[in-house]
Amino acid sequence: MNAQPQVSRRRLLVSTVVAALAAAGILIAFVLPAEYAIDPLGIGRLVGLDALGTSKASKPITEVMHAHPRKYYSGNITIDVSGREELEYKATLAIGEPMLYSWRVQGGPVYFEFHGEPTEGTWPAGYYRSYEIQQRASEAHGSFIAPFTGQHGWYWRNLSDEPAIITLQASGYYSRLGRIESKKAAVE
Repeated sequence: MNAQPQVSRRRLLVSTVVAALAAAGILIAFVLPAEYAIDPLGIGRLVGLDALGTSKASKPITEVMHAHPRKYYSGNITIDVSGREELEYKATLAIGEPMLYSWRVQGGPVYFEFHGEPTEGTWPAGYYRSYEIQQRASEAHGSFIAPFTGQHGWYWRNLSDEPAIITLQASGYYSRLGRIESKKAAVE
């Protein structure tokens, strides 16, 4: 038979206390300076760990928070669209500003293009950027961050001969949300 060595309670208690003290020493000397910029013993400064904690402690988390100088708006617009009609609705947004949107069609599918046109800066004449195109859709939902200051929104074309109703909900830091009147050339 194999005899198991017996460990005394005293020896087990001493080993546990030594391990706990070692863990506490490592926590105070290395983990706190590196993770939280707390260096009560000065060891973090000596070995360069305090720089890690300082950079984490003083750096704002900009990836998840963005302050806005403009007022937040939310709009809910019902748009009547005749059969085969084409129209545009756009929001005026500054560069970097977000917009959440959702739209739905009652009465038939539409062709749509979500795009933007700059209103500030130097751009080629007639420049616009297309973000999404769907040949046939009855709804779309999403979020958007303006890549430049300008008008960003939707061109819709009713694919049916029957009238349709588009319900648009948009929220964000836009300064205007509305229909863009077409600029058709005069017929001579």
